[in-house]
Amino acid sequence: MSTRTDTEVSLPPAEGSQPPESRIRGLLGWTTVGIAVVGALILPLVGAIGAAQVVSLAGVALAFVQGTRRYGWPVLIGLFVISFVISNIWENLSILTGFPFGNYHYTLMPQLFLVPVIIGVTYFGLGYVSWMTANTVLDRADERLDLRTRTGRINVIALPVLAGAVMTMFDVGADSLIATVRQVWIWHDGGGLFGVPWTNYVGWWFVTWSFFQVFALVLAIRQTRRSGSGVEAIRQVSYLQPVLIYAMFAVAAITTFMGSTDSGTVSDATGVEWDTAALNETLMIINIFTIIPISLFAIVKILRGDLNRT
Repeated sequence: MSTRTDTEVSLPPAEGSQPPESRIRGLLGWTTVGIAVVGALILPLVGAIGAAQVVSLAGVALAFVQGTRRYGWPVLIGLFVISFVISNIWENLSILTGFPFGNYHYTLMPQLFLVPVIIGVTYFGLGYVSWMTANTVLDRADERLDLRTRTGRINVIALPVLAGAVMTMFDVGADSLIATVRQVWIWHDGGGLFGVPWTNYVGWWFVTWSFFQVFALVLAIRQTRRSGSGVEAIRQVSYLQPVLIYAMFAVAAITTFMGSTDSGTVSDATGVEWDTAALNETLMIINIFTIIPISLFAIVKILRGDLNRT
């Protein structure tokens, strides 16, 4: 009779020769990283907006390049559907009732019900790189979700909670710029963080946790019902790709501050005026002390070879 232990995980393949498909995926993955780097570094410095959107779309591309190898097409598409549908439900509910984010509305089109379609796509792209960054910090926890083990029962909660926190770090450093200054969405009642209420950030952690939790349970059920993790091993260096894309959100905040020529004040929906230069500086500081540390932590673990350990 066979037994299972908490240490039954698959090791990443050797860092030597790779089959052609892996080399192509690797090249495409690094291409998406390059796009994110260029977008984060260059666009704000030349006065263009949309750096965060470029980085998010790079995350979408990487999800399909790397995520389909890691999880397979059906599961990766499942993550897209889970993140898109659940985020859209919560967003529409908040627009109608104020829960869980607060009272606001979008100005961007086209919309699915009351939420722009691109928002759901952004949740997916940002979600994938946030999930993989948290997964790196937790030593490939997505491979150890078997509910018959203690490690699996801990990981199935810890991974989505941390992934949601990692994803929310982006919003803390971006929401007021996109909302109060660019007015892609409007907060009706204002708020203490440059016109954004605290409920938005608690809501973000709750919503992102909710769809990560569903995805973690999908993986956990698969691993509990069969032997093995059901997750395809990838080269250790490949873990750098989602982490670097995630880090580019912070880089974009830094270059936005450096390249900004904004001066004066901007008013939120309640008429409260906020200093634009202070807003850009504050959001840069938030990113430096949230996204940058978690990214560096993940990068150090990769460089030390921690992900090769069981």
